[in-house]
Amino acid sequence: MKKIVVDLLNNDNGEIEAIKAVNKFANENKNYTLYIVGTKQNIDQYLDKKLTNVVVKNNNEIVSKLSENIREILSKNSSMLESFEILNDENADGILSSGDSGSFITMATLKIRRIKNITRPAFMPIVPSQKDNHKYLLLDAGANLNIKEEYLLHWGLIATEFYKLLFNKQTIKLGILNIGTEQYKGIETVKNSYTLFDKKLMDENSIDFVGFIEPKNIIQGDVDVALADGYAGNLFLKTLESSFMTFAKILKNIFMSKFKNKIAALLVKKDMKKFKEKFDYRNTGGAFVIGLEKLVVKAHGGSDELAFYNALNQLKLGIENNITTKLINYLSKLGDKNE
Repeated sequence: MKKIVVDLLNNDNGEIEAIKAVNKFANENKNYTLYIVGTKQNIDQYLDKKLTNVVVKNNNEIVSKLSENIREILSKNSSMLESFEILNDENADGILSSGDSGSFITMATLKIRRIKNITRPAFMPIVPSQKDNHKYLLLDAGANLNIKEEYLLHWGLIATEFYKLLFNKQTIKLGILNIGTEQYKGIETVKNSYTLFDKKLMDENSIDFVGFIEPKNIIQGDVDVALADGYAGNLFLKTLESSFMTFAKILKNIFMSKFKNKIAALLVKKDMKKFKEKFDYRNTGGAFVIGLEKLVVKAHGGSDELAFYNALNQLKLGIENNITTKLINYLSKLGDKNE
């Protein structure tokens, strides 16, 4: 049996949406045991009573979003902290939460061992590009605001290998998000990182390093992996999400403004639905916390049933591809070569 731990609390929409997603996933995947942590009242009311592959742990302590103190985060027996304890105690395969990002990455880093040769873990969502049937990995999407040059190299190596394993592609296009493609542009850390991506290392690992890229290159699907510091990556992702939402609202207003526009809307209804589904963050699932010896996924803070369900399937995809073990082996061999 595969095991997944789910922190039901700490979501802007409440835990009921997560419980509904658990019901659906657990019914479809009888070979998975789900350990869910949340309030007894809601679990008793909304959890499917017929399920035999769900283990309930009652906890109504929400992690503080205001605390930056590590001791304070770890001193309270929150549902998030208990979820990480269960992950280790039950030797589970993965964990999911939509809670506060800062607390989540702190607990993940302290409770799970880092993979050898990875200095810092990073948030890594899978994002659809403009190209048909193409997705890219973006990291870091907010875990590390201040970075060192070598972080980008480490993330580039692990993310490109991750992409190969997940999408069965041999050569991966990799770029670093910057304010321009020229090597003299950008903040010092980003500029200095460029030289670390030497051709020999890239060729040995089947990586096509395209250098610095702008946001448009990422959206167009020019790369499979886009690297950034946590500040730039998070800002890019949030701008992308809000831009598509705004664009969809503008189109809706245009289509509803006149009778002839309503006729046009009917003609393109199916295409618009496909567009909306492709760029709806709920269909993406969540962001992997890459660089740890367990599969960890951070769902969107405003996740509903669909977003939670897809985040669970995202974990399933990683588990069934044995991603973590393969990454550990790859980075261990890579480190041995460079010693």
